[in-house]
Amino acid sequence: MKDMDELAPHAVVDGRAQIALNIHGAEFCRHNYQIYDELRSKCPVAWSTELGGYWLLTDYESVFEATRDDELFYSSAGASVRDDTDATEDQVAMLTVMPPIQTDPPETGKMRALTVKHLSPAAAERMEPEIRQIATELIDEFIERGEADIVGELTTPLPAKVILRLMNFDDSRWAEWVVYVHTLIHGAEGGESQEAVGGRMRQAIGEEMRRRAELGTSNDDMVGSILTATVDGRELTAQEKFGYILLLLFGGMDTTSGLTGNTLVQLARHPELKQQLIDDPDLMGTATEEFLRHGSPTQGLGRTVSRDVDFHGQQLKADEKIMLMWAAANRDPAVFEDPDAIKLDRHPNRHMAFGVGQHRCLGSNLARTMFKVMITEILNRLPDFTMIDEEPVRFSDAANVYAPRSLRIRFTPGKPTGVKAATSTNEGGAK
Repeated sequence: MKDMDELAPHAVVDGRAQIALNIHGAEFCRHNYQIYDELRSKCPVAWSTELGGYWLLTDYESVFEATRDDELFYSSAGASVRDDTDATEDQVAMLTVMPPIQTDPPETGKMRALTVKHLSPAAAERMEPEIRQIATELIDEFIERGEADIVGELTTPLPAKVILRLMNFDDSRWAEWVVYVHTLIHGAEGGESQEAVGGRMRQAIGEEMRRRAELGTSNDDMVGSILTATVDGRELTAQEKFGYILLLLFGGMDTTSGLTGNTLVQLARHPELKQQLIDDPDLMGTATEEFLRHGSPTQGLGRTVSRDVDFHGQQLKADEKIMLMWAAANRDPAVFEDPDAIKLDRHPNRHMAFGVGQHRCLGSNLARTMFKVMITEILNRLPDFTMIDEEPVRFSDAANVYAPRSLRIRFTPGKPTGVKAATSTNEGGAK
C-alpha cells in the first residue's frame, strides 16, 4: 500500500486542505477503511484533486449535516463523481437523470411517492415467504456439493429475482440484468465495454417500456406506477421514466448482495459471531443494523454545492462536487464506541447506511428483509461454512458500492429441502 502520508493534506490552497485520492481506483478499494481513518483524523472535509476535483466528507458530523441540507448540497446534478472525459453524451445522460435520487425537494418527495407503496414495511413483509422460497431453491442447487460461490449462487441471484418480480420483468433473465448493472456500476471487467453493455441495457429497458405501453399499463407494480405517473400535473419524461427504472435495478441488484457478502466475510472470520446468531436468533434485528453500519455497501453518494460557503473550516465553492461518505461516517469513533468491532447488540446505532433525510434509500425495508432471509437460511442450512480463500474477490471499483464479486465457501454437504428434493423423490419412486 502507498504511504498513508500521501493521503494526508499536502497543501492548503484558497482555504482548502488538498489530497490526491481517486475513489474509483484499486488503492481505494483495497484500503478504503484505512483511508477513511486517516482522513477523518487529519482532515474530515478534504478536497481531492483527482477526477476533476471533489470534496470528501468522512466524519459523522459533517456527513449528517450535509445530507440534511438539500438547499446547500443539491442532488439534481448527479449523485457521484466520475471521470467523464471519454464518456459519450448518451452514457452521461443515462446516469444523470435518475429520480428520485437525482432530484431536489419538493420534487424528491413527489417522485418517491410514486413507488413507496411497493417498498413499504408491509409490502416487504408480504414478500418474505416468496423471498424465503427463492432462497430455498437457490441453496438446494448447491447444498449437496459442499462448496459454492455464495455470492454468485445466492446473494446475487436472490435480490435480482426479487426486484425483477416486483417490476414484473422476466426473472429468468436475472443473470443478463446483473451483467448490465455490475458493468455500469463497477466498470467493465473483461468482455464488453461499458458503452456496449449500457447500450444493450438501454435497449432492454426501452423494449419493456414499449411492451407495457402496447398492453395498457396499470400501476399494480413499480414500473406501472412510474409509467402512468404524473407529477405536478405533468407526465414524466421518457428520460425520467428510464432513469427511475434504472435506479430501481441498480438499488435492487447490487447493494443487498454487497451487504450480505460483506457480512458473510465477517462471520467466516469471526465464528463466535456466527455462533451467537445461531444460539440466539432474536439478535438478528440489532445484528442487521450492526452489519449495515460496519459493512455498508454504499460507500457514499454525491451532491453539488449550491453557493460559496465556509463548511467545517473549509472553503467550498458553488458548483463543486462533494461525496458524503456514509461508510466513513459509520466508523467514526466520536459516535460509535470501538467502531471497527462488530457488536451484534449495539444500541443505539444511528448508522447512515441508507442515507438520511428525503434521499434516504427507498428500498431499505426490502433490503433488510432479503438480508435477514439470506443470512438466516445460510445459518440454518450451512452453519459450519468457512471461506476457501483468504480474501474474497471484490469488484475493483468500490466508489459507490463496496462488495464481493465472488466468495467461495466450504461446508458440510446437506440435502435439498424444496422443489428439487420433491422432484428427486418422485424420480426415485418412478424407477
